[in-house]
Amino acid sequence: MFLLLGQADWVLLVLAVFVLDIPRYTISLVSLVALRWLRRPAIVEATGGLTISIILPAFNGGEGLLHSLRSLHEQTLKPLEIIVVDDGSTDGTLAIAEEARAAGVVRMVIHHGTRCGRSPAVNEGARYARGDLILAMDPDTVFTPTTLARLTAAFRDPRVAAACCNLGVSNEDASLTTALQAIEYLMSISAGKSFLNMINAISCCSGACSMYRRDIFLERGGLDPGPGEDLEMTLRLRRYGYRVRFVPEAWGETAVPDNPASLIRQRQRWDRDSLRIRLIEYREMEIFKPERLADTLQRLDFIVFDLVPTLSFPFYLVYCTLLFGPQTLLFLTAVYLFLLGIALFNIALASLLFVRSPTLFSLAAALIFPLYQGVVMKVARFVAFSCEILFSASHHDDYVPPRVRRAVTGQRA
Repeated sequence: MFLLLGQADWVLLVLAVFVLDIPRYTISLVSLVALRWLRRPAIVEATGGLTISIILPAFNGGEGLLHSLRSLHEQTLKPLEIIVVDDGSTDGTLAIAEEARAAGVVRMVIHHGTRCGRSPAVNEGARYARGDLILAMDPDTVFTPTTLARLTAAFRDPRVAAACCNLGVSNEDASLTTALQAIEYLMSISAGKSFLNMINAISCCSGACSMYRRDIFLERGGLDPGPGEDLEMTLRLRRYGYRVRFVPEAWGETAVPDNPASLIRQRQRWDRDSLRIRLIEYREMEIFKPERLADTLQRLDFIVFDLVPTLSFPFYLVYCTLLFGPQTLLFLTAVYLFLLGIALFNIALASLLFVRSPTLFSLAAALIFPLYQGVVMKVARFVAFSCEILFSASHHDDYVPPRVRRAVTGQRA
């Protein structure tokens, strides 16, 4: 088996590593280790000064809302206020929010009779907010006690308009699907965004936890009706010249899809939105753009490590088949074992860097992580990109209520 690797063209092996998503995390982790060896970054926490308004948009989020509220009131830096926006929920979300308001836990509850979408919910909450900063979060996100203090410290730099925190998976042991996503979050968010933050190239503040300067947020129009509002808002702020930060020491946990069908639907939506926003709205494929180096680097991160490997993936498999014929499966198995060694090294290094103790279930899931990341998610992303290129599929996504989408885009259907 491994003789095939030795006989293969080195270019083919490099392409295998590149197409199957390994190098970006190895580069990130090695760079982070080097930085800590040269100079361990100080952990900074704000103790006062800037005030924070929490905006919690919730659509049928009653189950997790109380956990989110509890974690907010355990913060070392207390928020000025919490605003819950019930976006047309059909469960007990509104009743839970009203009980919290009556108990003095929540300052304001805004109720939408029918669902308007996450962006309108956050934007409406921002209009009533009184804090210097607003934190938009999901009702299933919970924070460690120092998260708000560490996030707020990023805004000591007056050029910073937005910041996001590190994210783990709260339901990691629920299924194999969640265990794989926990590893993925460790690699793509913890390691990947930490590296991008070093070069000022953060391109997306996650909707699960995004903090903004309230005056800038309102002045620049708030969140786009979506979908993909978190990515679009971040790129818009960058285009206006503001800085965006990722704070790896500020931790939150969020629930992720616990079955393959839900996960694929989520990622299809994310990938369609990403392609539309980046290539159509912000024209990130343009070679010569009058922009800062950091903006060029964030564009290249998407193009080099997401777009090109995804679109070239099926052609790489066809090329391998033509080259190796009946031995193709044997060659790909050898490549997989080679990539598995690199992936396990990456996971171990990331766990040490970010002090995340993997469970036995996660360790078992790590053995198929290259298959999940390099093949399954790659195929899902290829389908999403293809549907967006051929059919503009994101324009028909029900993540944004159809009546809202029609009002914004003028579509008839």
